[in-house]
Amino acid sequence: MAGSSQESKKLKRIHAVDRLSGLPDSILHHILSFLDTKSVVRTSLLARRWRCLWKHVPALNFIQTSFPNLSSFTKHINKVLSLRFQTIPVGSITFDICGDKWGGAMKTFEKIMKYADSHGGGLYHLSFVDDKFQFEIGGISDVIAASHCNESVKTLMFRKCTLKREFGWRFNLLTTLELCQCRLDPYPVGELFDPFANLPCLMYLKLLHCILYSSGSRVMISGLQLLDLKIECLNFNGVYEVTAPKLKSLCLWSYDFERRLPILNLPALDHANIRLGWFVPYRNAGSKEDSAGSKEYNRAFMKFLQDLQNAECLQLRFNKV
Repeated sequence: MAGSSQESKKLKRIHAVDRLSGLPDSILHHILSFLDTKSVVRTSLLARRWRCLWKHVPALNFIQTSFPNLSSFTKHINKVLSLRFQTIPVGSITFDICGDKWGGAMKTFEKIMKYADSHGGGLYHLSFVDDKFQFEIGGISDVIAASHCNESVKTLMFRKCTLKREFGWRFNLLTTLELCQCRLDPYPVGELFDPFANLPCLMYLKLLHCILYSSGSRVMISGLQLLDLKIECLNFNGVYEVTAPKLKSLCLWSYDFERRLPILNLPALDHANIRLGWFVPYRNAGSKEDSAGSKEYNRAFMKFLQDLQNAECLQLRFNKV
């Protein structure tokens, strides 16, 4: 019994060893860069060595939902920017905020962008979420452009926001873009809509449950550097074309057979993950109209498969509707 008691005490002493504090500052800064800034600041309470460590972290990650209200969020940002060591350049910024709070946080966001611009710039990862579709993406772009930081934005994520047709992308170094449940304003019938053509470095694009209102528009999703594309449940009744000479991976999920299949021009495609709604007669079974609709879908489907012939790996699944 005495021996087992001594062993348990020894194990407790081993588990109590602080292995982090012995690491070099550069490694600790790197580890802390993955946490939100609120948590990083709290590490100053751990020990004397950690008291000022957060002031050297090159990443600023501001997450609005981790605060009880907008006032405490903006106060936190202002305090961090004032107490942070001014000689440390900003390496990356994450700004995650709900859309209904954007009006009250716009000046704070402008302050962050100006601060980043005056502290060496960096790679910015910006996330905007709006449950009421009041977020207009073009307005955010204007604020970023006015701060001269648009050339450093690498990642953008918008959820439940609105994309106006007059909006022009201004992010020349943007590599990753995600639009989730976003609304794209109507376009005139016959007019070409290529919303991502002015993103020369875009490599990763996600369109998840987005809505395009005009069924008469010509829609093209193009990207000279695009490598990975995921389109899930695009609510659009027209035909859209995907043109990307370097695209390696395509994920296309559609659960409604009435959505038309896209036209694909993907010469470098390696992997395709396709999930489609299968045409199943449910009105006037056996009628001429039903037969014609089935034949039209089958012809479109065969053309769609021809467009995928370059893929080395093809996963194809159907969902009966």
